[in-house]
Amino acid sequence: MSKHHSLLQSFGALLVLDADSRRIQAISSNAAVMLGVSAPEEGRFPMLSSVLGKRLSQRVRYELQGQQRLPGPLTFKCPTRSNRFQLHAYRAGAHVLVEIEPLNTLGKQRLLGTVNERLMRLAEATHQEELLDYLVMAVQELTGHDRVSVCHFDSDWHGLIVAESLSASSVKPSGELPSGRLPALLGQRFPAKDFPIALRRAYERHPVRLIQDVAATCEDLQPRDVAADVSACFLRAPAPERQLYLQRLGGRGALSVAMQGDTGLWGLLYCHSATAHPVTPPVRDAVRTLVQMATQRLLLLRARQEARYLQRVQDSLVLSSNNRLKPQNPYQLFTQHADTWQSLFRAHGVALWVKGSVYQSGNTPKPEAISQFVTRIEKAHIHSGPWCTQETTKEPLTSSLGMLEHSGVLAIPLPTSPTQRSWLIFFRPEQVETLYWAMQPSSSPLHPLMLSPSAAWCEEVTGKSEAWQRVERLAAMDLGEDLTLAISAYEISTLNMHLERERKALADANQRLEQLAHFDPLTQVWNRYRIEQAIDAQLVAAQRYGAAFALLLFDVDHFKQINDTLGHSVGDDVLVSLARLVENSLRGCDHLGRWGGEEFVVLATHSNMEAAEGLAERLRSLVATLYVNGLDQPMTVSIGVAVWQHGDSCKTLIARADTAMYQAKRNGRNRVEIAAKSAP
Repeated sequence: MSKHHSLLQSFGALLVLDADSRRIQAISSNAAVMLGVSAPEEGRFPMLSSVLGKRLSQRVRYELQGQQRLPGPLTFKCPTRSNRFQLHAYRAGAHVLVEIEPLNTLGKQRLLGTVNERLMRLAEATHQEELLDYLVMAVQELTGHDRVSVCHFDSDWHGLIVAESLSASSVKPSGELPSGRLPALLGQRFPAKDFPIALRRAYERHPVRLIQDVAATCEDLQPRDVAADVSACFLRAPAPERQLYLQRLGGRGALSVAMQGDTGLWGLLYCHSATAHPVTPPVRDAVRTLVQMATQRLLLLRARQEARYLQRVQDSLVLSSNNRLKPQNPYQLFTQHADTWQSLFRAHGVALWVKGSVYQSGNTPKPEAISQFVTRIEKAHIHSGPWCTQETTKEPLTSSLGMLEHSGVLAIPLPTSPTQRSWLIFFRPEQVETLYWAMQPSSSPLHPLMLSPSAAWCEEVTGKSEAWQRVERLAAMDLGEDLTLAISAYEISTLNMHLERERKALADANQRLEQLAHFDPLTQVWNRYRIEQAIDAQLVAAQRYGAAFALLLFDVDHFKQINDTLGHSVGDDVLVSLARLVENSLRGCDHLGRWGGEEFVVLATHSNMEAAEGLAERLRSLVATLYVNGLDQPMTVSIGVAVWQHGDSCKTLIARADTAMYQAKRNGRNRVEIAAKSAP
């Protein structure tokens, strides 16, 4: 154990107990002053009750039986002192650690009312900038720090300050910084080396970190020969490198709270003060509550924005009812929709490669370069997902193709033929970006940083395009599936007109069209178009004969994490295995369809509420037993169940099932939720 791990901050005291939580084996060096307890002498370990009193000691012992930590903090009045304190107790190896902090007389009701008001304001925010600006302002009002910032991590773990609030006294009317005050960091970046993986994992385990005074003398454990592990202690002193880091930022007191996203750490809320700055436990809890609410609201706003974008792409799909009746050739489709596609994907050019023919719109490479690129990517990119790059000059597939004007490429495979895929390709130009980095290299680490943006600390990024966002890649796949079907429909239509004498070829082509039109190419279950047809037919039967039926809408929990960490090939295997398992377990009168992405729909005919719920629970349990090669964690699904009621349409049934499914996710995933009945 490194030496600094045994050092503690002085705003609280630490007691080290035996495994039975009865005797004190070590104390922090400030416990004598704070709690009136002396360090244990050799062979004489005082009882915990001598510090906490008999009743509180018994409660701590009782609540820790068989548990790793107390379910929540306890408050008490020390028998030897008149002050009130708060304690946390938890197990660390062979010891029980008790962290104790003094409580001030802060009015809990007033704090609760203030927090509730702030939570309501956060819940009403309609966009990210408004949400984060209000969060930092509200936190600063609660804590009184000189500077409160939100740092967001990009995909490379570089940090960007996206919101900030400075105290009113932090800046003079002239714009100069008063002595001892902290400068603004808004818009500045911090390199990924400032956030090593060990630090990020520590925030996942312990989302709140307080450094009351980085310059204060640290406390030690007495006696020092007690080998207690205090690495997870809230009172632990910061490591020397973090002390130095905070000092170089110009801060003396700091509070930081992790902002956890869907798949990991989204960012951090930082509170800095130029002087020592205490933050009481109730205020810390209030700040954490605000951060959690803001993070959830942020994720919801992002999900809504992505949903609106995906809907716009859906609205642009080419396979309309008219196109089903009168299929268009690839050139007509491309000419009609190219401008819309460029706008949706923020591209300055788009190309469609079909059987050696290249159709182009906007600013694109030469046809020969596009054909050569298709030849390379057809061999190198074998899975069905999209391929993209921001730097064509550094990407092996494109570096020698003369695409200097096109830094970004997004390519979507279209499985229009068993032997040769077609490709839809978007191009983006170089986006010169000026980045302001907050960290100044210094030969002397004791010198404070110069944090104001200046030419010396500006980085001009060239040769890269704007990044292809995850939602754009998903939308591109939706567009690619629809375009594949449209092109295939045209090819089949052409065969029907010109190959009447070749009946076998015509039959094979029609069979392929049927497969493309009604079955999902990956899982081989019904696609969305076919399952919608079946639902509409069941609705007619229900209205006419009162035949009850239900819809089960479910998707794979944490599927994005599986794709991001294990790769698209494992993700595809998960979907194929899941579809095969569910389809084989259904009755002959029930139907399975892929609704989109990782979402599936089961149409359960002749099923009332009880039968539908039973089926959903059976499927949920069955999926939990599924094994997929390469996936080392159990697979689970969240299922929403909606039973037909008079007045339902396909849209309302799906909407109720979708609402129930997301309720299942909010309630912990791997569960079944029944949709509420709609109002008559």
